[in-house]
Amino acid sequence: MSKEDKKKRIIEAAYIVFAKKGYINASIKDIANEANVAPGLVHYYFENKLEVLLSVQKHVQEQYHQLYKNKEVNSLSLHNTLEEIKTRAETDPDWYRWRYEIYSLGLKSNDLQLEAAKILKDGRDSLSLPIKKLGESNGDPEIFASILLACFDGLALQKIIDPTFDSDKAYQLLKDLFEVYLKK
Repeated sequence: MSKEDKKKRIIEAAYIVFAKKGYINASIKDIANEANVAPGLVHYYFENKLEVLLSVQKHVQEQYHQLYKNKEVNSLSLHNTLEEIKTRAETDPDWYRWRYEIYSLGLKSNDLQLEAAKILKDGRDSLSLPIKKLGESNGDPEIFASILLACFDGLALQKIIDPTFDSDKAYQLLKDLFEVYLKK
């Protein structure tokens, strides 16, 4: 296994451990166990747990952006996009758990506040571009993107914590509101 493969394996293991146990409760030993490597190897690649956390965040962002890298904004349908976002809470709840972990850490740590702010800004930016291209509106696409981002994170949180929550109805209303916004 190459050095890059070992490092990637550690990053992917850390993602799982941080999403399940939280950053504070996770240890380098936990990460090493999940990656099936010696703890010393984690220290070889990363100076400390914070560096692991930041590497995981970079990896998560890169993976997410790969999903949409080759898709044209014009080829994205509102229905399919909202459906993908809605089902992510069920198919990949760790993705949201990870986001919430970074948000929580950003609220408590000046070192991580900038990282959490960057995640939110990237989310707003990635949403506002298709909103601008989908149609003219009287509103501000960046502000609307911030509202959508809050809805996505909030609806996912409700679905993860309460599996009986009817996200289908919530997303249908959100879609209806989005269409009204685009028609203004």
